[in-house]
Amino acid sequence: MSKALTEQISRKITDGGGWLPFDEFMREALYAPGLGYYESSQVFGEQGDFVTGAELGPWLALGFADLLEWGWRQLGNPDDWTLIEQGGGEGRLLCDVLALLRAREMPMPAHIYAIERSAQLSCRQQQAYADLGVDVQLVESLQAVPISENVLYFCNELPDAFPVKCFTRKGGEMLERGVALGEQGEFIWQEKQASASDVLPCIDEKFVAAWPDGYISEWNPHLAGWQADVSRIMQHGFVFTVDYGYAQSEYYRPQRIEGSLLAHLQHDVEHDVLSDPGSRDITAHIDFTALGRAGRKAGLEMSCWIAQGAWLAQSPSVQAFIQQAVMQPSEKSTAVMAQAKRMLLPQGMGDLFKLSVQSKGVISTSPDYLASFNRVDALGIGDA
Repeated sequence: MSKALTEQISRKITDGGGWLPFDEFMREALYAPGLGYYESSQVFGEQGDFVTGAELGPWLALGFADLLEWGWRQLGNPDDWTLIEQGGGEGRLLCDVLALLRAREMPMPAHIYAIERSAQLSCRQQQAYADLGVDVQLVESLQAVPISENVLYFCNELPDAFPVKCFTRKGGEMLERGVALGEQGEFIWQEKQASASDVLPCIDEKFVAAWPDGYISEWNPHLAGWQADVSRIMQHGFVFTVDYGYAQSEYYRPQRIEGSLLAHLQHDVEHDVLSDPGSRDITAHIDFTALGRAGRKAGLEMSCWIAQGAWLAQSPSVQAFIQQAVMQPSEKSTAVMAQAKRMLLPQGMGDLFKLSVQSKGVISTSPDYLASFNRVDALGIGDA
């Protein structure tokens, strides 16, 4: 527990008249300079609080490498192109992807950017890229990236960590849920009247009308700004996003009465997101319908939305790797295949995690090897 961070958030609550919107609480808990969760000494992996796909074998790197080669060819095989990863943790995924791209019949990117706002993680990434011997420009935000003609951008588990706004619906009225101080100085939930336009600007009314009284959920107010920033830096390009989430019809179904907000602490799921800020990850699932609509407004067209398991199972490099592991069994290959089951099967990460493909300045199309599993129409992006 960080006493300094707790005191800092408490002051913000007091300065705000005794109430702080949850997205501001979440921003402080995760990103406060020198104090937030992502400034912790260990976040990812077995010694941290959760494991991302990048730590579970070569599968994500293989899948992204296939996507990047496909995107590069869709751009017309340019010699001069830019590669961007955002929120890359300790840098392992980008390193693995670059190592794979070196072996392909395509030029390496002329410019490589890693976007990372955490000073602690940025230092770890810098060391990883230096060890690999590649020139990666580390910057804190997309605002620092110049506009390029041909850009391929990818991220894994990035928008789920964007601060979210929380709400509840009681007696037909929408209330915003924020954070106040309890009698002992602890952080507690407190509701505040807010207009529906402020609290729920991205959710279809047909879903709202079906909610039971007391329904609780959240929405991500930062998707629009992020998509605008990504679109700004490219004249032509593709955006590949992997994260856990749903179509809006599933995200806001009446039975999901407490939303998707949760915390990760020592590999356990915690529903208490207010205690000990800075000690735990706080996250919410992604509304991919809202993401697609935000992207469309920013000039990014979503052409593919597919479950992670289907994406990876259809990736040519993944198929080749599995075939080689089966033909040359060993203790190592057995362990890697166990990780593959976690990544690909529905009871693991295969169904909850999704891949979205967006494009700008090129014909909006899906990778041909994924066409049979493309579920982008299920998002209803054009329904609003």
